[in-house]
Amino acid sequence: MKIRTSRGRNARILRGISLLYLGAIIVALLLVHSASYGPAVSYVPLYLVLSVIFTTAVALLLLPPRQFNEGFCVAFYVFYAIFLAAAAFFTGGVSSELYVLFFPLVFASAMHGSWRMGLLAQGAVLISYFSAMLPNVLGGIKVTGGSVLIFFRLLVFALTGAFALATVKATASAEEGYALDEDGSVLLQRVLEEIEARRGAQVGVILVDPGRRVEDVNLLMERVGARIGEPILLGEGAVFGVVLSGVDDRTIESAARRALAAASSLGSRETRAGAAIYPRDARSAEDLLVAAGSALEAAFDLESSSTIVLAGRDITGAEPSYRAAP
Repeated sequence: MKIRTSRGRNARILRGISLLYLGAIIVALLLVHSASYGPAVSYVPLYLVLSVIFTTAVALLLLPPRQFNEGFCVAFYVFYAIFLAAAAFFTGGVSSELYVLFFPLVFASAMHGSWRMGLLAQGAVLISYFSAMLPNVLGGIKVTGGSVLIFFRLLVFALTGAFALATVKATASAEEGYALDEDGSVLLQRVLEEIEARRGAQVGVILVDPGRRVEDVNLLMERVGARIGEPILLGEGAVFGVVLSGVDDRTIESAARRALAAASSLGSRETRAGAAIYPRDARSAEDLLVAAGSALEAAFDLESSSTIVLAGRDITGAEPSYRAAP
């Protein structure tokens, strides 16, 4: 199943728009210093604003993909909207030609395939631009028709954003189709990456079977991604796995409970989860997945409609044991 909130995809989009704005900053500076640029420019505050945008864009290019969750992306879209509005304000306000820099922001925020992210980012564009132009409106530019121009641009931003969201969502559904981790290799690779990246920290794997009555598996993946971590859908019905770092029994049990609650909210009545922790329950990524899978199988042996089983070992450490979360 396609996971529409992929952090890798988010990273590519946000890095792409950051590269675009690095070039746009240079073009904007050349434009406002040209003899043909008419509006008055406040150069010192403009330099400060553009330097902040430049620094942020470079920083985004250096961050690892795992940082680019939905909240992180929305925060930076809001940041870009605010500082682009400031750049337009300091280069002539309503007469500024830098308002065109908002259009890449509108299109890029729609490309993530998330209605919430797109609407929040585009709302930030509308509010930021209107706030930057408000002093001009209050200062009486309505005599020259400037206020009409402001509201016209706001309407164009809104219509462009709505069109971009509708178009990108439709093409994403038609072209990308579904992506299943049928052999478990993607989940295994994720576990290996987490173990390598966080040496010394405990890494947990949760395998969840939400049952056969889930109304919308795509929506379930989105909710799990927002509340717990990026899920990986396996090629076994709607079974999925989540990899978490720096966990103990309490945190991994809490995450499993949130996953089952998300499934229950979408109509499931037979939910099971199994979890295991590295290095306590296994000494390798492969064994960790085996332990989590065995815990999930053990969950089906218990007579309950919603069960979580945590893998563990007895005092001697000789044989694996499994215990249901209370």
